[in-house]
This record gives sequence, structure tokens and C-alpha cells, in this order.
Amino acid sequence: KSPALYPCVFAIVCFPFEAASFAFSGGSKMCSSSRRTQLFAANNASEDVETSTSTYETSDASSRSIVSSLTGVVNLIMGPSNDASEKEKQLSPAPASPQELLERIREDYIVNNYLWTGDIDLAAFEEDCQFTDPTLTFTGRDKFVSNVSNLRPIVDSLIEPGGCASNLLDISLNESEGYVQSRWNMVGDLTGLPWKPRIDVIGRTKFWYNKEQGDASNESGEGVRVRFYDEEWELPAWKALLQLVTKAGTIPSSSE
Repeated sequence: KSPALYPCVFAIVCFPFEAASFAFSGGSKMCSSSRRTQLFAANNASEDVETSTSTYETSDASSRSIVSSLTGVVNLIMGPSNDASEKEKQLSPAPASPQELLERIREDYIVNNYLWTGDIDLAAFEEDCQFTDPTLTFTGRDKFVSNVSNLRPIVDSLIEPGGCASNLLDISLNESEGYVQSRWNMVGDLTGLPWKPRIDVIGRTKFWYNKEQGDASNESGEGVRVRFYDEEWELPAWKALLQLVTKAGTIPSSSE
């Protein structure tokens, strides 16, 4: 779901001169650890900037506030999307087993490039699924579709065809706990921006599913569906956001 970075891209597009100035002047100063800590962790002094992963609970308050506010602004400006209702009408049956769920999630990465496109297999998610990443949390697959639909055209305008990928590094099933876990690398070059930043984030996602199994095609909606999408990144959230305003390669994809 790392469309969590999309609102920040939107802000850069809306205020290109301010962003360019920041990237070419102030942005270079932020490459020092002390400067980065001052700007992004001042409101969370207890944060360990060397933490190898970030979750919604552990990420700094500033990053969460920035993304949440920008998401609200984008949705207000762009208005409601009709994509959610249209896609609901086209839902396929839910996965009939945890293994089928895993395979359909795998396809979201490999075929749909969903970290960039937002094209998830909606039938594999509960209608009231909770989506959480290090900077944003909300409930509802309709809201997920709406968020992505509003922002995707802007992101597409900044990336050349073939210029981004959702690389699946690993995927596994834990039936005893009830989740599918993936490890991935979201990478893409925003060549439409003057300083040509590169998004390169390694993360992990747990897709917690319900355990009700049965006829996935019946009206009761039984089947195996994701109820909680829980994403974490292998670098602090503020470092991921910093990639948007610095030249490609300035910020590594993980803290390892």
C-alpha cells in the first residue's frame, strides 16, 4: 500500500518551486544525520534513528502527521472517486483457502505492481479491512481504492513506463497464526521531477486473514479474506519520505 508516499508526491507537484528549492539547497544539508534528526525527529526525541524497521506505532509523529494531512487535502481537492463502486461490481470470488490467498497476493506484486498502482485483488480483502503502514492507518477497502484513484494519475505523470517495480523478495504462509507475510522492494524513478528522486524502500507486510472457509462464491461472502493489512518498512519513516526531496541514491533502501 505504499501509496502512503503518494500524498507527498502530490504536494511536490502542487508546489514545484518550493520543492525544487528545498531539494537543491536545503535538501543537501539534510544528508547529515544531525540535520535529518533535527528536522524529522525533533518532535519525538525518544525515537532511535538507527531502528531497522518502522511501524505505525514506532514511526515519528511528524511523518504520520504530514502524510495524514496531505492525504486529507488530496481527497478534498480531488473529490470522491467512482472507481470503488465500479470495482465492487466486478469482484471475483474470495480465495477458498489460505494457500490460494497467498497466490493471489503474490500476483498483486508480480502482475499488478500494486505498491505503485494500488491494484489489489479486492475480493481477497474484507470490506472493512484495516490498512496500516508506518505513516497512515484507515479502515475500508473502498477508502483504499479512493485514495489510490485520486493520486495515481499524478504519480503516473512523473514516472516513465517501466520506471517502477514492486519486487517480491519473499512470501510465506503462517496458517497457525493466520497470516501471509511478504517482503518486498518498492523502487521507482520520479524522472518527471527536476532533481529526479528515486523511491527505494524495502518493507514487509503481514496480511492477517479470517479463518472462515467454505464456498467463496456464495452470498454470505465466506472464504479467506484479509481483515488486517499491516505494513512496516526497513528504515525509519522520515527517511522514506526524505527520498522524495533528495537526489537518487542519497537515502538507502533499508537501515541494514
